[in-house]
Amino acid sequence: MTTNIAELVRARNYARQAAERVNGGLTRYRADQSMHGPVLQAPYVRNADGSYTFRVLGYRVTNGVPASTPSLETIVTVAADGRTTVDYNGPIRN
Repeated sequence: MTTNIAELVRARNYARQAAERVNGGLTRYRADQSMHGPVLQAPYVRNADGSYTFRVLGYRVTNGVPASTPSLETIVTVAADGRTTVDYNGPIRN
């Protein structure tokens, strides 16, 4: 299956925004660089129904400074129409 880069970028942005929202916004949370850099390096899977599921690692922010290591994991599925579902949000699992 060929990857539509524009569709993947849109889905990644929706997933990152959902993770930011559920974790208190940018004053309290930052998503890992993988959710900002080259889109093909983002941690995602393409599902059979055309949706994308992303594993977003994130950093708590204190006094405007992100922690040095991620401590939060958010799993977000983005449907083809842009709807997002947070499948998991909590401590990083192994």
